[in-house]
Amino acid sequence: MVSVGSPRFSLGGSNATHGDEPARRRNIVLLGNLGVGKSALFERLCDRSMATLSDNEVPRGRLRSELDGWPDMAPCGAGGCKGCGVHAAANEQSATRADRCALLGAQLTEAPGASGIFVNNGTEGSLVELLLSDPMDVTIVVLDAKNLRRSLALALEVAELGVPMLLDLNMIDEAENLGIHIDDDELAALFGVPICRTVAIDGVGVRRLCQLLPDARLPSRNVRFPKAIENALCDIEEVLPNGLSVPTRALGLLLLAGDSQARSWIDDHLKRDTVAKIQTIVKRAQEVPGSTLRAVIAGSIHAEAERIAQRVAIRTNRAPTLLTRFGRLAQRPLAGAVIAAFVVVVAYLWIGAFAATFVVDSIDVHLFQDFLVPFCESIVAKIPMDFVRDAIMDHDFGLLPAGLFLAVGIVLPVLFAFYLLHGVLDDSGYLPRLAVLFDRLFRKIGLNGQALIPLVLGFSCVTMAVITTRMLATRKERIILTLLLCMGIPCAPLLAVMIVLLSPLPWTASAVVFGVIALQIVVSGFAASKIIKGKLSDLILELPPMRVPRITRVLRHTWARTWLFMREAVPLFLLASFVMFLFHRVGGLDVIESAARPLTQSFLGLPDQAVQVFLKTAIRRENGATELRLLRDYFDNVQLVVALVVMSFLVPCINAALVVLKERGVKTGIAILSASTFWAILLGALLNLVLRNLGVSFA
Repeated sequence: MVSVGSPRFSLGGSNATHGDEPARRRNIVLLGNLGVGKSALFERLCDRSMATLSDNEVPRGRLRSELDGWPDMAPCGAGGCKGCGVHAAANEQSATRADRCALLGAQLTEAPGASGIFVNNGTEGSLVELLLSDPMDVTIVVLDAKNLRRSLALALEVAELGVPMLLDLNMIDEAENLGIHIDDDELAALFGVPICRTVAIDGVGVRRLCQLLPDARLPSRNVRFPKAIENALCDIEEVLPNGLSVPTRALGLLLLAGDSQARSWIDDHLKRDTVAKIQTIVKRAQEVPGSTLRAVIAGSIHAEAERIAQRVAIRTNRAPTLLTRFGRLAQRPLAGAVIAAFVVVVAYLWIGAFAATFVVDSIDVHLFQDFLVPFCESIVAKIPMDFVRDAIMDHDFGLLPAGLFLAVGIVLPVLFAFYLLHGVLDDSGYLPRLAVLFDRLFRKIGLNGQALIPLVLGFSCVTMAVITTRMLATRKERIILTLLLCMGIPCAPLLAVMIVLLSPLPWTASAVVFGVIALQIVVSGFAASKIIKGKLSDLILELPPMRVPRITRVLRHTWARTWLFMREAVPLFLLASFVMFLFHRVGGLDVIESAARPLTQSFLGLPDQAVQVFLKTAIRRENGATELRLLRDYFDNVQLVVALVVMSFLVPCINAALVVLKERGVKTGIAILSASTFWAILLGALLNLVLRNLGVSFA
């Protein structure tokens, strides 16, 4: 590893220095493009149990056979990060998270993933805000070794900040698998900073990165802009007062590029006459004929990044592996459709036939009915108060039968099976190829193939999926996708209980439920694309290499996701059961059932008990589904199918509804949630009418 150039950054003690100036505080900022493994590195560095990390460096010229990678969607905490409370998927797009790193003895801040700093294309707002508000003492720039040019463009922009820097060459195993070899020494010499090779998802090289961090140096300034821009930068730096908390050259570039946050910052922090002088300089620079300053700055940066990438990266021809061939087949229309159909069949057998039928039935019979329920009844029978005994063990609303046992006995096993399958498909690199395959179809409903990722995530958690709609470029696409998530995507916990309820019925019942869900996604998406005005963006998606998932990592993340959900959901299950118990005791449930009877019985064809199912659905969808299983004897098979369809389209859980209002705005959010509720009732009534008139019974 080469360390050459300007003064070093010191982590030692409270007298850490930046050159000859005392450091304000030790604040290390982690920067990188989207999808470079920045979140994985953050979680590794913040892990309290670093003994699991590998000390081995990736040998140069050696192909690693154990390819791995976990998408930056794992919940924060799954990989060891403690206490930041931010999901990585949201963080990569627009949020910033920080944690105290014991290994580094400093505050580690993960900046939002972005394509650049000075050329703002809509995703860099939070990164600029971080630059203007939070002084940096050292930066770690994470580079994607297999897509070096894009990462180098950001590194060149970070070099303009005048802050000690270290470059982390991540995903080096995937680059070498593609025949890409990078000259670390040459890259280090060009930037004048140390370079570290890592495979962050495995922890490989992370200890070495920590050892190199004290050697972080002020980088060389590689980009030389046209004379007009350089002169304007000099003039701005002369006008700016001394002692600013932000790098003056970086601030000048932001102002010349027309960044609105930089303009607001100087308005708030500088005197009026200084602001006026800066505005005059920027205006004079903009009068130079030719392209806009923003385009000139971007062109200069990317041209230099291309030059460096060609100099340090060597690509050799390598015969495609079997997995590579499979990945190419998965993108072709005919072969991809066959593979997708096979995946659906496997998913049904794994989740529906095995988890929802065999595992759930085994737990219900052998664990609950034969052991836990009788044991708990014998214990609770000793309590002298009837009210307390009923609150705990009432068959319909008791805390244990209707709350804890249903959550653990039904939701837990099927949810774990779903997350496990999702993890295998995600980790293998198949899901992005599925997005490419579905791009043409999605364009019919006003989306591009990239929308498949939030849609698939919606089967895991609608709340999280709504947040990830930020990855879509236009407002129209984000509104349409949010509408589809609310109106047609059953989240994994709800899906788990749906499969359990449908498994004893003929396959035609499942075909009707999921067929209606799929059909209404297409219909509502097509209608929304015609009604909502706006543009449709192109599909720009980097495909990761196909790889063999490592089952240990998939299992670890599957358990982490399942545990996080159960930790949040079980208290709500218990609370909902107790509230419904009290509501029933005071007669409130009878009043609502009577008032709703014209809607539930006459319009939807459902029994009175559907009211309490829908009330619990409003709290959490899967809570209503478990209530439906508890009341299964009150519903015939057709009513069960209708109720499941209505529940899938009703207002999402409270968390999801709040996120919709926050992400889309109150007016648009209320419109989406209202449309979802109205459509659920109308579609349920139509389905009941059709099935009854056709004489379908699902017997």
